[in-house]
Amino acid sequence: MPYIIAELQKVKGEGQYPEYEDVLKAVQDAAYSRANDIWSGFEAGGLMPGPRQYGLGPLRKNDMAGNTTDSTPSGSYSFTKAITATGWQDIFNYNVRDNMIHAFAGFSFTDTTLRVSQLRVEIGDRRFPIWDIQEAQLYNKFSLVLKEDEAKELVANPQERVLIRIYAESTGNQRVVPVGLSLFKTANLVLTET
Repeated sequence: MPYIIAELQKVKGEGQYPEYEDVLKAVQDAAYSRANDIWSGFEAGGLMPGPRQYGLGPLRKNDMAGNTTDSTPSGSYSFTKAITATGWQDIFNYNVRDNMIHAFAGFSFTDTTLRVSQLRVEIGDRRFPIWDIQEAQLYNKFSLVLKEDEAKELVANPQERVLIRIYAESTGNQRVVPVGLSLFKTANLVLTET
């Protein structure tokens, strides 16, 4: 699965790494296609959807906390992982909430110290190749994004399990922020505090 690692400050620069914008658009299109298949009779409605529309928003940490139903999240989550031992460990392990779809384009590591050498993603019964991100130690902060059509596979249906693991090389805090989007069928999912 091809991917790009880029210094975080250069990702948003005009004309730099246009692949990021292309991948985000491809992932959004793939998520819309999945939503149209799952939620027949609904169409895209943007940030504030109307009747018979689904909404679009960022991946929120509370929605990645292991929720089981629309109205009952199991707790809050943080994008910062306290690493207390080396080796493989989960950073996200949850089921997507009812009436939501999560789509991942990549991950940003926003700390100046990289404690991770590998990243692994599973969505449902699909296990993706391990990404070796050691070259990112050259950067202060960086972002990793999938490129080409492979990113379209990183779309998780309602109630589908998402497992994202890291291989930690050292202990301490590591902030890993998912790059992607969330679609929601019920506006109440994103308008109420959880």
